[in-house]
Amino acid sequence: MKIIYKIILYLLISTTLIMPAKAQFLNKIVVALDGSGDYTKIQNAVDAVSPGLKKRTIIYIKNGLYNTEKILVPDNKTNITFQGESRDKTIISYHIYDCKGGLNNKCPAEDAAKWSGQAIRTSASVTIQGDGFHAEDITFQNTAGAVGQALAIYVTSDKNTFVNCNFLGYQDTVFLAKDKTRSYFKNCLIQGRTDYIYGGGIGYFDSCEIRSFGGGWITAPSTPKEQAYGFVFYKCKLTFSEKSPREKDDTQLVSLGRPWHNFPKVAWIKCNMGKEIHPVGWPTVWNMEYASTSKDLNLYEYKNTGSGADMSKRANWLGLRELTSEEAVFYSAENVLKGEDNWQPLK
Repeated sequence: MKIIYKIILYLLISTTLIMPAKAQFLNKIVVALDGSGDYTKIQNAVDAVSPGLKKRTIIYIKNGLYNTEKILVPDNKTNITFQGESRDKTIISYHIYDCKGGLNNKCPAEDAAKWSGQAIRTSASVTIQGDGFHAEDITFQNTAGAVGQALAIYVTSDKNTFVNCNFLGYQDTVFLAKDKTRSYFKNCLIQGRTDYIYGGGIGYFDSCEIRSFGGGWITAPSTPKEQAYGFVFYKCKLTFSEKSPREKDDTQLVSLGRPWHNFPKVAWIKCNMGKEIHPVGWPTVWNMEYASTSKDLNLYEYKNTGSGADMSKRANWLGLRELTSEEAVFYSAENVLKGEDNWQPLK
């Protein structure tokens, strides 16, 4: 019996001695500000994940305001989950914004100086480059306010899912930056004023609240011509916030979007649009002269409800129209996001 015990003890000690930092081999890493987890900083937990893992690593983040980090999930850290303890109390926040001057056009300069490389490429509080990222029950925010580009998240990875999350900002809140990449949002809140959902990636917003400050544009799509889909909003609720950082916003209407460049594609399907939505929908071509005449812009609506859903005064653009019932079936999450590898985020 003693011999068996010694053998077991030897194996345990030997295994421990040859293991690197323990978090690299955990399926679940806990982050807590009070020191009750494996780490107190989220970036340390991300750094502890071995590169290229196919098996999912869950980083469980306990309630708290995590506002001292500008977080980067690099492209070699795949299949990572940020699981918050609660949606409104697990908050990842920072305050960098784009400016003229500062440090390399980032302000405040003293805070921008704390970061380097990909972490400071944009103003984003969280930069996501690793494929297969998943977040649930978390608030992502940028608190810079009405000062210019101030992203909550910057996404260049593929096959991302966000469930029951808040994304709070003012200008450029959510940037789906890389063409052809896919991100799925379910039961999320996205808040902003100026171009606050933008980029060339594919974003499917399922049953989300799209909350706008007045006077701006919800979307600024830059969809490539050959890409069939851009942003799809399905059964979303478009709401209005009267608590803008700028008082003059509170009395102004909200535009569905403005074309950034390339051949923007946005579909609003079975959404509820409040009275604050601009009747024209897309009131400006924004230095993109061909926006109103190109059939390659696909700005679609289908069976939306509410005062803002009236299409009778929409912009007279060739690519802006109501979908037919036959066309609408192609805008399911399964079809929009399947790509060439048949990715199904709902399964």
